[in-house]
Amino acid sequence: MWNAIGPQPMTLAIGRTRVAAPGGRRTMVRARYDAAQTNHDNRKHWALADGLSADAAASPAVRRTLRNRARYEVANNSYARGIVLTLANDCIGTGPRLQLMGIVGDDARFIERSFIDWAHTIDLAEKLRCMRMAMAEDGESFALLTSNPALATPVQLDLKLIEADQVATPVGTPLLLTNAVDGILFDAAGNPVEYHVLKDHPGNPLGSMRLDVDRVPVASMIHLFRPDRPGQLRRSRCRWEHLGLRCRHPSTS
Repeated sequence: MWNAIGPQPMTLAIGRTRVAAPGGRRTMVRARYDAAQTNHDNRKHWALADGLSADAAASPAVRRTLRNRARYEVANNSYARGIVLTLANDCIGTGPRLQLMGIVGDDARFIERSFIDWAHTIDLAEKLRCMRMAMAEDGESFALLTSNPALATPVQLDLKLIEADQVATPVGTPLLLTNAVDGILFDAAGNPVEYHVLKDHPGNPLGSMRLDVDRVPVASMIHLFRPDRPGQLRRSRCRWEHLGLRCRHPSTS
């Protein structure tokens, strides 16, 4: 860049700017971010700030602790329980309804009525409300698309709800050598391929001793969660109850 006075170069840089001054002297403008400074007043506040990746920060151990504490709080705090129930009831209501746009007349009414009968048979609304509550408490929820031969409807599709604890890749198994991130296997392009579902819940007395998993294709699994950071694959942080746990319990501050 050339100065308007003459052919004197002017160098610009972020943070430190060198400007050509009259007489050939150069002045140094020093600038910095206040939030990047560490001093006696803010040292304790920023002590736990780290540069971990999204998955490293939300490790299986961290998510397990957050889930257990959030569930305990919702089970023992009537206000927290009311908030979770309100979220589920407001989001799901009485359940989804099917309304066909391209078909009219008796055919449309028959299909819509059949959908309502199927939804009532599998208790779809209650299962969706349970999934919404799990998202509020656990940060994520899972549902397995299965075939239930016991259903009396022509369509035997059913939803089997799975807790987040049960979706995990056991330690010491060959599955860890692949592109598996705590229960989810990804291909080279970063697309989920399959889910690893423990046959027994790890919280059961005998479930924690078994490492058997079912490898569920991605087309048969519903995984609800909202990532907070780029590259985040499992959810745990920034849920509403985590923001209030420290406020309600002074002993944790």
